[in-house]
Amino acid sequence: MHASNIVFTNGNLDPWRAGGVLHEVPGNDNITVLVMQGGAHHLDLRTPNDEFDPPAVMDARKHIEEAMVDWIS
Repeated sequence: MHASNIVFTNGNLDPWRAGGVLHEVPGNDNITVLVMQGGAHHLDLRTPNDEFDPPAVMDARKHIEEAMVDWIS
């Protein structure tokens, strides 16, 4: 599989996680897989809410932002 600059997010509360990417892709360091405890695949795309967002979702957003900055530079 050839792909790069992808961050897959899934959450343990997500009923769709069984069909999602849940493990790193062997041999491809340009794909990141984040499984967010207390989250779902779409939660990281919503407007941040410090009161309700689980820590794993806040960490995922930070990781995604850092990855995008790295890809652009």
